[in-house]
Amino acid sequence: MKRLFVVVTSLLLATMLSACVESNGSSGEGGEHDLVISHFLPGQHPIQTQVFEDIGSSLNEETDGRITYELYPANALGDAGSQYDMAVTGEADIALSVYGYTPGRFPSVSVLELPFLAETAEHGSKILWNLYNEFPEIQEEHDETEPLFLFTADPAQLISINHKIESPEDLKGLRVRSPSPLANKIIESLGAVPVSMPMGDVYEALERGTVDVAMVPLEALYNYSFHEIAKYVTVGHFSATPFFSVMNKETYSSLSDGDQELLKDLVGEDRSAESGSIFDADGKKGEELAKENGAEFIELSGESLDPWKDALKDVTQGWIEEMEEQGLPGQEIYERAMELKEEVRE
Repeated sequence: MKRLFVVVTSLLLATMLSACVESNGSSGEGGEHDLVISHFLPGQHPIQTQVFEDIGSSLNEETDGRITYELYPANALGDAGSQYDMAVTGEADIALSVYGYTPGRFPSVSVLELPFLAETAEHGSKILWNLYNEFPEIQEEHDETEPLFLFTADPAQLISINHKIESPEDLKGLRVRSPSPLANKIIESLGAVPVSMPMGDVYEALERGTVDVAMVPLEALYNYSFHEIAKYVTVGHFSATPFFSVMNKETYSSLSDGDQELLKDLVGEDRSAESGSIFDADGKKGEELAKENGAEFIELSGESLDPWKDALKDVTQGWIEEMEEQGLPGQEIYERAMELKEEVRE
């Protein structure tokens, strides 16, 4: 009888241990998961339809339905500035937003916002992903979550209805829509007046003259219909907006080793570059529409770009000094970003 009791007890313990292992995802096939994916972009945005739906459907297919997903676009679960914290707390399993919506929280990442660094969204995305992997300081800024892919929008340019901008002097005294605190410094260094404003308000502000110029990526010509009103577009790659997609740490840890590897195969550098390329594609659509509508594009390069570089050199040095004051390797991060600018260019 005693032997039977020992055998039964051992079997029960083994069963419980196996269940616990499967539950916490440390080994084995893995359990069932319904991943809540939240972001601020419209539901029809390609980041949802091409990126998140591909990740979710691939996980579902490869796990024979054990992993499912639910998408909550357009701030359905919380505003754009809350997305990172939602991933931290587990209100969302995966979240996506813009770093700048939580100013001061990711200081090192703002290197991508410096002028003349990112040449396209895909280019900027590769720079950002490599910087994240190379600098522990940038990793520490994300240590409350598990980063999946990091990318940038296509670089911000200057669009206007009434002002042809060819040199920094052409901006003197003009009111310029700004996308971020660092962009404010860029605009001020060019002698203009920054006006912080969400993208959804820019069309009307330009049309009514509330702002004279808008610092926006070319994709806005397409996705926000700026092609309808833009008469002048100055292309100089003045800044780039970095984005994150991160996962709740407990959710990630609850996946089995095999499921974690499957997820890693679906995210990372390639997914970062793909996400950037989506913005580049929309930027090209916007450029084509604007040109069809008669907009004039002023391309800054070589000697025509030199006065802009001179006017903005203090912005870059100021960023480096600000990072160093916070105990971050600003000079090293910037120099490496400039090296990567050449290395990852295709």
